[in-house]
Amino acid sequence: MSAAVIDAPARERGPKLFLGSFEHSVDDKNRLVLPAVYRPRLAAGAYIGPLDGFVGLWPEDGFETVLDKYDDGVDLGIVSPEARDAFEAASFPVQPDSQGRIAVPRSLREFAGLAGPVMVVGARHRLGVWARDRWDRRQETIPGGADDALRQAARDLKL
Repeated sequence: MSAAVIDAPARERGPKLFLGSFEHSVDDKNRLVLPAVYRPRLAAGAYIGPLDGFVGLWPEDGFETVLDKYDDGVDLGIVSPEARDAFEAASFPVQPDSQGRIAVPRSLREFAGLAGPVMVVGARHRLGVWARDRWDRRQETIPGGADDALRQAARDLKL
């Protein structure tokens, strides 16, 4: 009688969606340690690029959607071809090392003010990397504060 063959489970790729917020820092060698929970999802590579005062980090398999949105914006006349080209020129592929760190290009560190403490914030299909002081200022702009806004949204959405 032969033994039954049991297939090994598929290798874990991490959560499908990026959620949560994590306090990290950019070290002296300009590396950012990625949150451990997302390292498997980003192990195959990622792209980093400029957003609205912070940088976005997309998994390799999700970045083409971002480029498609830029193309759609150009086609609709809401984004200039020059802005699309500037975004592409300012975005870079990154590969996490064995300790889950990525090198953040100087141009993006300067653009987003990334030195020292940063917040890595989930935004569904990407991570946002914010200078800690910019993130704190953004949170302070929420009318009534983040806690009250969350409570009200839960009530309004009947969650």
